[in-house]
Amino acid sequence: MTEPTAPEDFDALLREVLGEDYQPPARQDCTLAFPLDKVRSIAELAVAAREHAIGPGDPDARPRLWWIKGDGTFLMSNGIDNTPHTRDADGNWHHIVYADDWGPGTDPSTVLGGDDLHETLDLTQPLPDGQVLIDMLRTAPDHATRFLLHITHDDEGMALTMTTS
Repeated sequence: MTEPTAPEDFDALLREVLGEDYQPPARQDCTLAFPLDKVRSIAELAVAAREHAIGPGDPDARPRLWWIKGDGTFLMSNGIDNTPHTRDADGNWHHIVYADDWGPGTDPSTVLGGDDLHETLDLTQPLPDGQVLIDMLRTAPDHATRFLLHITHDDEGMALTMTTS
């Protein structure tokens, strides 16, 4: 049986193929900003839905937002509302909100590292600070216009914190 390739072995293989100057994309701490009104809208869609899709690593079906990094980076409702293929006036899917400056055709790997990503943001379970995400969105100050997703990295992995501004 072949042993799985360790990340450092994979990077060595890529340097062999791509040249000694190859460096894997660095993961940088950053903050992504999303339009708060649109995030609230897709969160309410998830909460109101009778059914919910289950994403990778989700233990059960309940209201969530998924943070996706691929072609751009966006938040997506997991609520199933039986209106597929519905787009807003700008041609965007009604259940997806792109981060400011990271819409379709952008490459967030330059900031967030190389691989595509799926992270679950549970709307109904308490966050580490005790706050529930849907309540944070609903009670954001009147002057707030952005939902901020703060991403930090350490030896243990990635940590997410959320605020409004």
